Amino acid sequence: MAEPPEELLAAVKDQAQARVRMDIRGVAKHLTPEAVDSLRASFPGLPPRVSDFNIAGCEPRGDDFVFDIRYSARDQSFVVRSRWRNLEEGWRVVHAERLWAEGEKRPGIVSRILGFLLRPLASLRR
Repeated sequence: MAEPPEELLAAVKDQAQARVRMDIRGVAKHLTPEAVDSLRASFPGLPPRVSDFNIAGCEPRGDDFVFDIRYSARDQSFVVRSRWRNLEEGWRVVHAERLWAEGEKRPGIVSRILGFLLRPLASLRR
């Protein structure tokens, strides 16, 4: 099995640390527009604030690498799966999604409404 290059591991950790710091620019700099769309679609509401992360898995898929990052948020944790590809700009996420466990409670109506209303504002900041 192919091991991920050091520069890829550094990018993955940089993005996860930015997520913990709530550094939106630090997270977004690693995302392609398609990855932003897929990630938003998998979080029907506001993503929770996280306090820690660990790399739960890494798998090569052709020239890409798929990472599962487990984030800790208060009394819960969740996994974001991201597909990284080496583009002209360097390693970037081309697809990302939150994985939901069977029976896991999803965000409530208020969170979904806030997420729906705030998404257009977030895209204006780019």
